[in-house]
Amino acid sequence: MRATTLVTIIAFGVLTLFLHDEFLRGDRAAGALAGFIAIFLELCESVVDATYLHTFGLAKRAFSLSWDCLLTSAIRALALTYWAVGCGA
Repeated sequence: MRATTLVTIIAFGVLTLFLHDEFLRGDRAAGALAGFIAIFLELCESVVDATYLHTFGLAKRAFSLSWDCLLTSAIRALALTYWAVGCGA
C-alpha cells in the first residue's frame, strides 16, 4: 500500500512537470487533475496522521511532533496550491 501511494505521488509530480504549460493556461483537464491531486494529498495526509503516527506513538515525542507539524504544513501547502490551480485562481 505504501509503495502504491509513493508511486502515485511520484506520478503526480511527473505529470505536473509535463503538463506545466497546460496548468498555467488553465486547461480543464489540467484543472481537474490538479483538483484530484489536492484531494488525494489531503486524504493521504489525514489517513497517515490518524492511523500511522498514532498507532506507533510517533506523535508523542517532541521531535516527531515537530516533524509531523512540518510535514503536515508542507502537504497542506501543496494541496492548497493544486487546489488554487484547479479552481483557476
